Amino acid sequence: MKAIRIMSLLALVLILCTAFCPLTSAHRVYVREQVKEMQIKAWYGGGYPMAYADVTIYANSTSGEELYLKGKTDKEGMYYFTPKLGVSGYRVVVEATGHRAEKEFDLAGGSQETAELPLYMRILAGFGYLIGLAGIGMIFSARKLKKEYGNK
Repeated sequence: MKAIRIMSLLALVLILCTAFCPLTSAHRVYVREQVKEMQIKAWYGGGYPMAYADVTIYANSTSGEELYLKGKTDKEGMYYFTPKLGVSGYRVVVEATGHRAEKEFDLAGGSQETAELPLYMRILAGFGYLIGLAGIGMIFSARKLKKEYGNK
C-alpha cells in the first residue's frame, strides 16, 4: 500500500512539473544561401556539346555592364566560374565557328528557362507548317477553278 502511495505521489509530482515548467526554447537557427560556383552548359541544336567554345561573361550591376571573365568550355560544353561578390545579374555569350548564343540571368530572380523541342518534334512541326501552307494554296486554287468553271 505504501509503494502505491509513493508511486502515485511521484506521478503527481511529475505531472505537476511538466505542467508548470516554462516552455523551452531551442537555439536560434540561421539559413543563408551561398553560391560558390556557376555552371554554364552550351550545346548545339541536335544536343551535341559546344566543345572548346569561347565564353564571355559580363557582370550587370547598378553602374552598368562590365566584362567579368573570358574562357573556353570543356569537351562536354561546360564552363564553371565563381560569381562576383555583389553582382547578381550576368550576361553570358558563347561563340564557336560562326555559332553564337547569348543568355541573361539574374541570381536573385532565377533564370527564365525556355523549353526547347527535341529535334524530331521540330521536324514534325516543320512538316505540319508545310502541309498547312499547301492546304491554303489548294483552297485558293479550288476557288479560282470554281470561278472559271462556274461562269462558263
